[in-house]
Formats: sequence, C-alpha cells, structure tokens
Amino acid sequence: MQATALYGLGLTTERLEEFAAAAGTGCRPVKTGLPAGERLDGAAVLAVSLDDDSLGEILARGAGICIEIGRLDVPDVAASVRMAQASSIFVSLTTASAYRLQLAQSIVHAIDGRCPLEQDRRFDMELALQEAISNAVIHGNLSVRSLQDPSLTSLERYSAEIAERLADPELANRQLKVNALVEESRIVIDVIDQGSGFVPKEPRVAVASGRGISLIGTLVSGWDLLDDGRRIQLRFDL
Repeated sequence: MQATALYGLGLTTERLEEFAAAAGTGCRPVKTGLPAGERLDGAAVLAVSLDDDSLGEILARGAGICIEIGRLDVPDVAASVRMAQASSIFVSLTTASAYRLQLAQSIVHAIDGRCPLEQDRRFDMELALQEAISNAVIHGNLSVRSLQDPSLTSLERYSAEIAERLADPELANRQLKVNALVEESRIVIDVIDQGSGFVPKEPRVAVASGRGISLIGTLVSGWDLLDDGRRIQLRFDL
C-alpha cells in the first residue's frame, strides 16, 4: 500500500520531512498530529511513543503504517516505511511497547474493519498472533528461555528475568514488526523480531512454556519460520 500521507505524534514537521525524504515514497502531506474526525486511509503514522488508545485509534481509523520511533535513526525508519509499502497493515513497536500493549487485538480489529471476519476466525487469528508476538518479544528480542517447570519458584524467576531484560535499554528498544497482507482469499501476517533466531524442537512434557508454536499450528491454515527463525509467517484462508 502506497502511503498517502505522513503524520507524526511528538515529532516536529522538520523531523517528519527528514523521514519522508529518506523514505522516498512521496507520501504527502506531512503533518504533525492527527487530523480530527478524518479517516487515515493509507496514511503512515510515526510516533515517539504509543499506548493502547493511540495505537488502536490509529489502526481503527485506517492508517496502513504505524511506527514507534524509539531509538531508530532516519535510515531505519525510512527502511521500515519502504518495507511497509507492500503491506495492508504494518506496525513496528519497541520491545517494551510490544510487551505491554494489546498489539494482536488492535491489528486483528483493524483487519476485521477492512475484511470482515467470522467470529471464530477472528478469535483464532488474534490468539495465534498473540502467541507469535509473545514468542518474538520474550524469546526473540529479550532472549529469555522457556519456562522449564510450572513451579512458583520457576515462575518467579522467569518473570524476574523478563523484567530485568526489559530494564535493559538496548533490549527494550529492539523493534518488533508485524506485517499483514489482506488478500481476496487469505490473510498473511508476518511477525519479525531482532533476536538471535529460533529452531523449533519437540516440546518436553515438563516444559511449562515454549509451546506457542504447537498452539499456533492448530489455529492457522499454514505457517513458516523464515529468516533463521526471526520471522514467523501465519496464513489464514478465508
């Protein structure tokens, strides 16, 4: 989708112009803030930070691209904007935001607004996407190993490790990208992380977490791990 306009939240017009020029997509106009009461169909929105309300509003109003800047420099933002041109919906968040926001819910709601889904399909899509995002955030960008047993001590240690990794600015500002393509007969969603990669193994009975891939397989029409496990592609037939 060719971005039709570029809006910025918490950014100056000069900074937005810099991003637009680097992306080279020709999206115009370039404005700070969001237009009141107007659809954002096809627009790209760049934000210094996001919460659930702002992310939900941006996607529900039809924006095709939403990028949280975080520590991204101009070339990185421009590359994401160019990457998003082939998407129906493209969202890029910092790890910290992807961990705390209802990203899967917001994206599936936006997809449903463009291509109405049956209730069961919508539920499966949201659950599968949530599992994929959780894996990408926790095991990918934060590099936290799966919880090995369901004991309270292990759970406390697991939660503490996640909190410790999120407190590391380097890890917290890694990007998590979700790229959704809505086609006539199917929906394809890619979840992309910046971790070290992942090779799935058969889950052991004693392992208390790390079964997300198995669950995803029961909810989607097809899936693939790509880019050495840093990208999972989910496919849903309509």
